[in-house]
Amino acid sequence: MSENTHLRYEPEERPPHLLAAAMGAQIVAMILTGIMITPLVVSRTAGLDGPTTSWLVFGALIAAGISTWLQVSRIGIIGSGYVMFVGSNAAFISVAVAAIEGGGPALLATLVSVSALFTFLFTAKLPALRRILTPAVGGTVLMLMALSVAPVAWGMMKRVPTQFAGSTAVPIVVLITTVAIVAISLFARGVTRLWAPLLGVLTGSAAAALFGMIDVAPIAAAPWIGLPSGSWPGLALDFPPTFWMLLPAFVLITLVGGIETYADSISVQRTSRRQAQPIDFRGVQGAINADGVGSFIAGLVGTVPNTVYSSSVAVVELTGVASRRVGWWGGAFLILLAFSPKISAIVAAMPGPVAGAFVMMIIVLLFGHGVRLVNEDGLGFEVGLAVCLGFWVGFGFQQGALFNDMLPSWAQLFLSNGTTSGGLTAILLMLVISLGRRSRDRLTVPLALASITEVRTLIQGFADRLGWDKTAEDRLVLAAEEAMLFLLEARVGERQPGQLMVRLRRIDEDAELEYVSAPVGTNAETALAAVTAAGAPADPGQDLSLRLLRAMAKEVKHLQYHGSDYLLVRVDSTG
Repeated sequence: MSENTHLRYEPEERPPHLLAAAMGAQIVAMILTGIMITPLVVSRTAGLDGPTTSWLVFGALIAAGISTWLQVSRIGIIGSGYVMFVGSNAAFISVAVAAIEGGGPALLATLVSVSALFTFLFTAKLPALRRILTPAVGGTVLMLMALSVAPVAWGMMKRVPTQFAGSTAVPIVVLITTVAIVAISLFARGVTRLWAPLLGVLTGSAAAALFGMIDVAPIAAAPWIGLPSGSWPGLALDFPPTFWMLLPAFVLITLVGGIETYADSISVQRTSRRQAQPIDFRGVQGAINADGVGSFIAGLVGTVPNTVYSSSVAVVELTGVASRRVGWWGGAFLILLAFSPKISAIVAAMPGPVAGAFVMMIIVLLFGHGVRLVNEDGLGFEVGLAVCLGFWVGFGFQQGALFNDMLPSWAQLFLSNGTTSGGLTAILLMLVISLGRRSRDRLTVPLALASITEVRTLIQGFADRLGWDKTAEDRLVLAAEEAMLFLLEARVGERQPGQLMVRLRRIDEDAELEYVSAPVGTNAETALAAVTAAGAPADPGQDLSLRLLRAMAKEVKHLQYHGSDYLLVRVDSTG
């Protein structure tokens, strides 16, 4: 097992309060810009007044602090038990603006609260949903979200006082802000790179101040301690038609956020221990559930949804301090900052060009993350078709180019959001692909030598459908039998009988075989999701069968997790 000698404090350990508070304050300073700018941009774009804006920012800080505490905790099925800071989710900017324009802040609050509940469906049905909500589908939705937010960012850049309309000062401020963020992100090292958003905003704001774009009077008038001037917007419990039109987009973005939290929670577990340990799959589910509860609280408060900030995970890796005490202090600081109208006034005074440039960089990162997700598991023909068609259908509907005007009014509103139309297209195609694979190319049998005949029959039928010749088919069957012998040998001496799930799929010109062996009575899909997400690689030289398998196959991967084995074998049709 590998060691993380850089780690100074594990989650259960207690560093001095002064150190923990300093670490918490540092992370809060890094993420504060994103937490407060997101509701600010939503409010400005939707045309809300100052008091309502102050409430959105106040609620975002309160919800972020409570959600960070939830992540640090482990209360039943809620919480990861690790340091994971939470803040406003910029991916919701465009749909949040649409909600406010369609029904005011109360409708936004209702949509956020209701869509957050779908997080629990995601974790409860995680094995089944992950066959459809794959990283490729999540990446498609992320790219479409970036496209939908882009007009908001561009419009915000031009939102300046009338005396600056048409002035060259506006693009200069945008350029300075963007260059500062990019330069620090590219050339800074270590923790300094994580400060890029805040330092970029400060640099852009300084340039805007030189041009006279910042009105300091509201900042000077705001007290250091107090309540927001706005009030709670309430909930739209009459569920107007706009609610039903926007709900799918909110749910899709929520579920994609769950996929991102899934990855972040695995990452933070790996960086928070001195000795490498198997990933705690219940902790992963707890992190996603905490995300849902946090967004539900954000909705009840009347602000935008939350998500885990990956930068806080990076801080743990860079500083070596993974103690939960850091999260407790950080959450407290976020809540305390909510009661400082002075801080809110400083953020509210940010010029439009600076805020627009900041949001533009966020959507650039969103789009890039989407591209990486799409390519995470490779992009074969079937998945590539689902992703590309979903993307362009979403883009076409969002641009009003796919005969939107010929649709009923409810369908126009429903489908004109590219995230909804494109995401649903990709999900439906992945569902069709998944059902096709499920019916023909999978099998669950007892893990016994007698089951080799059934596995051989399944593989021969699969090879026939692909049109493989006899030599390629024999090579595939031989690899499959060797893999099964390896799994049988791995369970020699165990009293409890095992079961084996076999899945096959085509990846370009290759065949990919997935084996999951688990004790009888274990849900095979649950075991598959757990071991692929949280399993530890086994010793590659531990078994003769595995070494033989590596010699005859293009790729072999073996993972183990809590009594289950996962074996992936990829065989080339051409040899």
